[in-house]
Amino acid sequence: MRVVFWATVLFAAATFWLVPRPPMADLPQHAGQVALLRDLLRGGSKWQPLLYIDWFTPYFAGGPALLLSYAMPVLQALKLLLALAYLGFVAACVALRRTLGGDERLDWLFVPSFFGVVYATGLYPFLVAAPIAVLFILTALCHARAPTLATGVILLLTNIVLFFAHGLAFLFANAIGGLFLLLNVRSLPRLALAALPYVAMGVLGVAYHLARVRGAEVPVTGPWSFSWGFDDLRLSLPYLWAGWSTDDTRNGLFAVLFALQLAAPLLLGARLNRIEALVPLLVAVLVWIAVPSRAQGTSLLYLRFALFILPFYALIFVPRDAATSRWSPLVLPLVCWVFLAVHVDRLRAFAAESAPFEEVLAAASPADRALAVVFDARSAAAGSEFAYSHWPSWYQTERGGLVDLNFARFLPQIVRYRSGKVPARFSTEDWAQNPAGGFNWERDGASAYRYFFVRHKGPLPRFFPEGRCQPVLVRSSGDWSLYENVACWILAP
Repeated sequence: MRVVFWATVLFAAATFWLVPRPPMADLPQHAGQVALLRDLLRGGSKWQPLLYIDWFTPYFAGGPALLLSYAMPVLQALKLLLALAYLGFVAACVALRRTLGGDERLDWLFVPSFFGVVYATGLYPFLVAAPIAVLFILTALCHARAPTLATGVILLLTNIVLFFAHGLAFLFANAIGGLFLLLNVRSLPRLALAALPYVAMGVLGVAYHLARVRGAEVPVTGPWSFSWGFDDLRLSLPYLWAGWSTDDTRNGLFAVLFALQLAAPLLLGARLNRIEALVPLLVAVLVWIAVPSRAQGTSLLYLRFALFILPFYALIFVPRDAATSRWSPLVLPLVCWVFLAVHVDRLRAFAAESAPFEEVLAAASPADRALAVVFDARSAAAGSEFAYSHWPSWYQTERGGLVDLNFARFLPQIVRYRSGKVPARFSTEDWAQNPAGGFNWERDGASAYRYFFVRHKGPLPRFFPEGRCQPVLVRSSGDWSLYENVACWILAP
């Protein structure tokens, strides 16, 4: 069964190549960041007057894609990193389970969650950082059980890597590591010494904050807005296997699969593990309950940690006598295979559904500014409500253009708009939900864009101006249309 398990894991990792472009909503933006960074580093980028590189950011999990992009297309580099991150995530979870003495039969719970809500929303840096976070948790556990100078140094080095990989994953993993330390070290003097790696990271965090606030070209300003509540997604864990589509007909199947995985430890006759094995799941559940859905311009805060719920649930059980099992050990693998079968079927359907975009992309000349006008971001094939939200950013990745809405306006990004260069219309999040709402052609600088990538079903909503400045249709295919600003376009940048 171990051979079958790892064969399944390898197959799941290979699914990133089963579709030309994975149905991951934010992935085009992250790919566009890699392309911009590579071009800026080469020098002579057309977008140099608009953009700058901000090295002081804990958001480098996707950084290796930059190196790979010199040897392969950016999209292939991201696919390779995602596949390696998936393999690393499962391997790290298995190692953590072994250290905690967990039930080997429950390793199957490590298989599906990588392809849930975090995959559907395309949180690529978080997915790449996930195996580093689990590896840090494993290192923190070993340090807490027997703190020495050697384990402290290893813990500190791993923590530094995690800090610069992804700030949120860093905070999450350190909360778990800190609780491990409190549970295992009872002597106050020993606890103070064992906590030195965490204290050092606290100093680094403060230094980063000061450098961030004072050193960023675009000042860190704005209200600290929070959004929290028991919304549908916070109360609907099974649907997170289906991305974001709550009306997908397969959601009933996902709910059954999720229930079977929750019941698996009991039906296999497992019992609860020691108290320290409960810590990772406890922190994940607390994040799910207490963390806002949005804070300071960063969305999907608590949702991304759904990635860890099933894997950490598996850690809290240890095997009993096999005679206590109430079902075949093949049932849990079958549950994962059904999930992967649905996943593969979605990818096959999405490949056909998204194919018309390739004609529109090919019709645009390279290296110009473009505006993404996505009136309908839903994908019936992928079961996602906004798979296409940032799809036009593939023009930025593969044709050297610059597409708005652009992640370069967000604080954590490596490539950011310069001060005073952020398009005014894109200072708020409402654009993706309502492209036509309140957009003013003159006020919001539409003359800067040569191309408009439009996705819509049925008649085009009122968006373009009438008269001389009305863009002309260049190519239309399926739900996608490409319009060109031929009369009122100002050469960019």
